[in-house]
Amino acid sequence: MDFVITFEEIEKSFVVKVSGDIDAYHSATFKQKVMEHMNNTDKKYIALDMSDVSYIDSAGLGSIVSLIKESKKSEKEIVLVSLKKQIKKIFEMTKLDKIIRTEDTLESI
Repeated sequence: MDFVITFEEIEKSFVVKVSGDIDAYHSATFKQKVMEHMNNTDKKYIALDMSDVSYIDSAGLGSIVSLIKESKKSEKEIVLVSLKKQIKKIFEMTKLDKIIRTEDTLESI
């Protein structure tokens, strides 16, 4: 699957739809593109729609942690949405689910 990121603003959130793997090959691009758009929106919530992400490695996790730190500086909140079971398990095993909010749907934000 190709790595694709799309952006859209909805009522309460700025939505980042990620398709493909967030791994060592794509994590820098992922972080850079999200940062650019995050800094140019006035929405409080940055929703990372992960419904089409089937794999994430330590580089991808590092990018998300870095985005969380940056979002706090600008008083925004990153929310992971629609995590697949195996991806959710990675966030639980690494205890990252304790520092980042996850929701099942965009409407839950």
